[in-house]
Amino acid sequence: MNRRERRPLATITFAAAIAIVTFACSPKRPELVRRPEHPASALAIRNVAVLDVETGTLTPGRDVFVQDGSIVAVTAAGEGSAPPNAAEIDGAGATLLPGLIDAHGHVGNSSEPGWLGKLPDPDANLRAYLYCGVTTVLDPADLSSQAFDRRDRVARGELLGPRIFAAGPMVTAPGGHPIPILRQLAPWWIRWYLRPRIAIEISSPDEAREAADRIAEMGADFMKLAVDHIPEEAPEISNEVLVAAVAEARKKGLRPIAHIGSTDDALAAARAGVAAWMHGVYKERIADEKIAELAAFHIPMVPTMVVFDSYAGVGRGPREPTPLERETVPDDVLRAFDPVPESYDMSFFRTFLDRLYAEREHWRENVRRLRAAGVTMFAGSDTQTGVFPGAGLHRELALLTEAGLTPADAIRAATIDPARFLANGKEPEFGIVAPGKRADLLLVEGDPTRDLGVLARIRAVIRDGVVLERTAVDGSRKNPAMPHQR
Repeated sequence: MNRRERRPLATITFAAAIAIVTFACSPKRPELVRRPEHPASALAIRNVAVLDVETGTLTPGRDVFVQDGSIVAVTAAGEGSAPPNAAEIDGAGATLLPGLIDAHGHVGNSSEPGWLGKLPDPDANLRAYLYCGVTTVLDPADLSSQAFDRRDRVARGELLGPRIFAAGPMVTAPGGHPIPILRQLAPWWIRWYLRPRIAIEISSPDEAREAADRIAEMGADFMKLAVDHIPEEAPEISNEVLVAAVAEARKKGLRPIAHIGSTDDALAAARAGVAAWMHGVYKERIADEKIAELAAFHIPMVPTMVVFDSYAGVGRGPREPTPLERETVPDDVLRAFDPVPESYDMSFFRTFLDRLYAEREHWRENVRRLRAAGVTMFAGSDTQTGVFPGAGLHRELALLTEAGLTPADAIRAATIDPARFLANGKEPEFGIVAPGKRADLLLVEGDPTRDLGVLARIRAVIRDGVVLERTAVDGSRKNPAMPHQR
């Protein structure tokens, strides 16, 4: 029996289609964050509790000193000397932790309902990530041709945003995901232009090697392969081609990552040698005897439960915004999710949505069982319709706790563990509060190891040692911990 015969109903993802086939002009989004005009070159965060994200322990009464974008010392309060001319923040009652990492973010997608017809605003997405404390994003398939230029501009400090790790176009079978969605939703006169830009279709090992060459030449950090097939009748990549693509990607210095949906997808990708599973097994309950088999590959998983949870709720009642969504998303957008306009044709997606709703408890159960077997989980949101940049990651963290992780475990899944993965065998320069690390930091009110909701009560977001000015969509300033000179 082949993998297709054993699969349950396949899924459909809106993100690619919505991002590329909506052409209405969108109003300029609020700025949300900005660098101060004259930031201090050094910073002292006084009398703060520091979270060791590796062990989950909180150490109160610490002073953290930052200079030229890096942490230079962490000492007991009052025992260290601040760098010359350091600005100061009072950290009493707050917790300092590393900036969060979204291990499945999308900079070039739109999060608004598709029926609003709004174009993506990548620069606004970058600012929204930062506003919510996300300082690093792994973007596995940005549809924009400017993805790598945008990544490099952020790295050079020319564009304000989280540091970005980017993949090129998705590699898929001829006619495989996301091509059927393109055929369904894109006007005929634009399909020819979009098709080679959103996916590289391969049917042989030679074409797999050529695809890896092409993506490496783009300057990608990863190569994403569609192992899942969407919809069910769509072509799927063969094992022979998958193995060749993964092997060539590694030769070219690319980390191969796999879009999966079923247990068979996860096993095929693992046997081919991928570095990570992007998405959990969300189509079915994983059979008990397969849990240990999957765990034995020692491959991390990015479950992205939030995106499936969001789609499962479409048309099933009001969507309750979170505090961070209210601060970063215009109210008219939040209200537009319910009801779905009668004029909007949902027939292409209805079966998918119904299946997601029916399987929603299995996503959590699969994550719980896999993690208990030793699979490392990374927090990722899969930013797209209904999943907002930055705010979506906070929703995913809450879902991870519903799947059995403690708040400290969930925070680790959004900090040091993905940081080590992104560092690819080297010591990461971010993801932990320690001397020598980059000062990409998050200061929150209270103790997030007791109450994960504390992560949304942000006192300060620090990017490269600079405390950002934060302003919500309603114009209110959100800067309770801006530094001051002594």
